[in-house]
Amino acid sequence: MRPPCEIVVKRLLPLLRALVARELMTVYGWTQSRAARRLGVTQPAVSSYLSLLEGEERRGFDLEDLEGLAKRIAEGLARGEMSLSETVMEVCSLCIKLKSGGFICALHKQRVPDLRRESCDVCLRLFGTGAEEIEERYKVLNDLRKAVEMIEGSKDFPSVMPEVRVNMVVATSDARSISDVAGIPGRIVEVRGRARAFMEPEFGSSRHLAEVLLTAREIDPSVRAAANIKYDEAVREAMERLKLRVGLFDREALPPEERGEEGAVSLGIKLVAEEFGYLPDVVVDKGGYGIEPVSYLFGGSAVEVAERAIQIAEALNK
Repeated sequence: MRPPCEIVVKRLLPLLRALVARELMTVYGWTQSRAARRLGVTQPAVSSYLSLLEGEERRGFDLEDLEGLAKRIAEGLARGEMSLSETVMEVCSLCIKLKSGGFICALHKQRVPDLRRESCDVCLRLFGTGAEEIEERYKVLNDLRKAVEMIEGSKDFPSVMPEVRVNMVVATSDARSISDVAGIPGRIVEVRGRARAFMEPEFGSSRHLAEVLLTAREIDPSVRAAANIKYDEAVREAMERLKLRVGLFDREALPPEERGEEGAVSLGIKLVAEEFGYLPDVVVDKGGYGIEPVSYLFGGSAVEVAERAIQIAEALNK
């Protein structure tokens, strides 16, 4: 019996307590002893927790989510506006998200390999009952799984795979951060002439493409999914035959300080959307020195994006 709660107790809670204690001390001027009393632990425990912020324990967690929660809890505690039950609600809500296809789920399957072989989805099924948010995350992960199956089953798809490999992401309907966007850890690679994903979809696993999708959703909220494929003259002609709306941006046209940064893609997408007056089906990053040209496909679901990518691959091979 190895439930994921072990990871919550040993990794999540100590790290979250450390972040709350640090916020109380640096922002509100509390001492370690005062913070310890309010957190219900000893002062030496707080000192030990704070040391985690400099170590490896924070690795893997989305600190944007954790730090945001820590700030809310610290503010509520300092002002006397948050009850104990409200802090429990906040912490447990995050815990459920991380267990439901997030980092804790992935780490649990890593530590107990049989669960991965069994395609364990216990937390998703348990928390999905009556919980709309968890149910939606379940649907997002299933959408990605179906899309990956389609891609893996296509003999033509490898012809549109770039050197940087392929990823695909899907956002929840109210996605605000990377932790609300699911992707494929390790990306989709080519093995013996076929596309293969070696890991299950996971929320928060693709920072770059997730940021691209979040930018696209700022322009068109109906967009829920994105994928990257290669771009060259043959791919361009295939897209033309499919009558896809394609926008291109050149990094050389961006401010010099933005050209080599990951944020260049988000900026390029915004410029393309301004030019078109809407977000096109495909936005192409023409690349640059040491940067491979890439096509970003957008759609309402992962399955829709996968279908479009496969259509491009099939048109390319005709």
